[in-house]
Amino acid sequence: MEIQVRGNGVRINDSLREFIDRRATRLDRMLDRVVDAKLELRALHNRVGPDTTAAQITIRSGREVLRAEERAADQMVAIDQAFDKLERQIRRVHDKRSRRHAPGQATIRDGLPEPETISAIDEIELDDELDVGDLVRTKRFAVKPMDVEEAIEQMELLGHDFFLFHYVDEDIPSVVYRRRDGAYGLLIPKGG
Repeated sequence: MEIQVRGNGVRINDSLREFIDRRATRLDRMLDRVVDAKLELRALHNRVGPDTTAAQITIRSGREVLRAEERAADQMVAIDQAFDKLERQIRRVHDKRSRRHAPGQATIRDGLPEPETISAIDEIELDDELDVGDLVRTKRFAVKPMDVEEAIEQMELLGHDFFLFHYVDEDIPSVVYRRRDGAYGLLIPKGG
């Protein structure tokens, strides 16, 4: 697997690059077709305590996007922990696929209520004096057509609490999210 390595405040030397390549070859055996693989190392300066390094790995494989981020004082420890986390995610994806294709197994979708029964307004507590703060990051990404089950799987793989996707059943952009009680919700905009 060819992994693109980028350092932000971190110098990438030959020994670090060899270590990354060794760890990436272990993932090669676990994934079928890797479209894109990136590793970003960022130096984080802490006010108290030692400075740390954040290692974020993002891999696109077919329809899946896998991402893991770990932080540690030692660069190699952060990289090692991020790769370990990614390996656990890959195993979880393979386990879900094998369970999904097994006869008589429940799917993630079985636990979701029908879209028209979900009311997002009931779950939002509005604060009159909402302090929004500063926008610190903007991301642009392709919104891919998929069903609810795939969207939840992608959300879990990315480690997010919500996921924007193009809902193929409704042919409209929609959002799945993790509720406080651990269940999932689905937001579908009304046609106006």
